Amino acid sequence: MTLRVTGGEARGRVVSSPRGREARPTSSKIRQAIFNILGTRVVDASFLDICAGSGIMGIEALSRGARALTAIEIAGRLAGDLETNLKNLNYSDRADVIVGDARKILNHLPEGSFDIIFADPPYQSPLCRSILPILSRRKILSDSGILMVEHAKIVGLKVEQSDSDLLELIDRRDYGQSSVSFFQFQSGRG
Repeated sequence: MTLRVTGGEARGRVVSSPRGREARPTSSKIRQAIFNILGTRVVDASFLDICAGSGIMGIEALSRGARALTAIEIAGRLAGDLETNLKNLNYSDRADVIVGDARKILNHLPEGSFDIIFADPPYQSPLCRSILPILSRRKILSDSGILMVEHAKIVGLKVEQSDSDLLELIDRRDYGQSSVSFFQFQSGRG
């Protein structure tokens, strides 16, 4: 399967993604919508792509001016393809690909490391519901950062109200059977 970068310096360039159930790349419609919402916020940002798959979201971020990309992918084959895509687009020097379970890896990333976090876990995966508590507790999102989670439209993502450093839902956009929920830390945090 081939995907095309929708904006920035690599606009129109092809990114390969394997066919099959292993990868479910974010559609070009959703990618364009997300990056239109982010606007110039992506410029010079540190971007974390959780369950990166083909890496198209992180590649879009780099193409649109992100300073750095960290991509987490559990499937070794997909991570290898992502590294190849990054090399082909000359983005290897601005990107790190980490192979492993996101739930474990997120516990080892430094606090405040990322300005933008995008997570696209398999819709039926337990990670889809556990990602918010992990990110709220670990605080790897910068104070003014934004977290986006792509999920099935029928799944409502909620943040548990357990302490003052919570993420709050600031927006949700529906695209066919998919939704993207946007979160930030509540004002007055810390």
